[in-house]
Amino acid sequence: MLQYGYFSTFALLLKKYLFILAITAFLFAGCNEDVLVDEYHTLPVSGWEYKDVITDSFEVLEPGHYHQLSANLRINGDYPYANFHVKMNITFPDSSSKEYNVPLQLAEKSGKWLGSGLGDVITFRIPVFHRKFLTQKGKYTVSISQDMRLESVPNIVSAGLRVEQQEEIF
Repeated sequence: MLQYGYFSTFALLLKKYLFILAITAFLFAGCNEDVLVDEYHTLPVSGWEYKDVITDSFEVLEPGHYHQLSANLRINGDYPYANFHVKMNITFPDSSSKEYNVPLQLAEKSGKWLGSGLGDVITFRIPVFHRKFLTQKGKYTVSISQDMRLESVPNIVSAGLRVEQQEEIF
């Protein structure tokens, strides 16, 4: 009986410490200080229309670093094209802005999707600007709209933006 009591106490302590360790590992794994924004916005089932503009904001606290801006996109398997065109408008902290027309390649010439996913939804994270030098400290706003020359583009599930701070500029 005495041994059973020690074993029971030891097992409870072990469970408690394993639980605390698991929670701590989960919290640290979920934190990535270099990611300034990583969003997906659900789009209407009817399609992504010209009037549907996605807007995300992020704060640059260290302008002495490069940044990578990527387009986040989810499509379903019935999407009929191998590419997708977007307009990205970046508004800088000083209120100036610049617009970019960005082609996004979604499939190889063979028709194989370049994204990943399970089932009918394919997810893409496509770098648009690699080693972009954001020189101003403060809040940036990025607006994304479709630019496919169609009033409504079908089979786009969601879209958004990911911005990562990269290495320091020397």
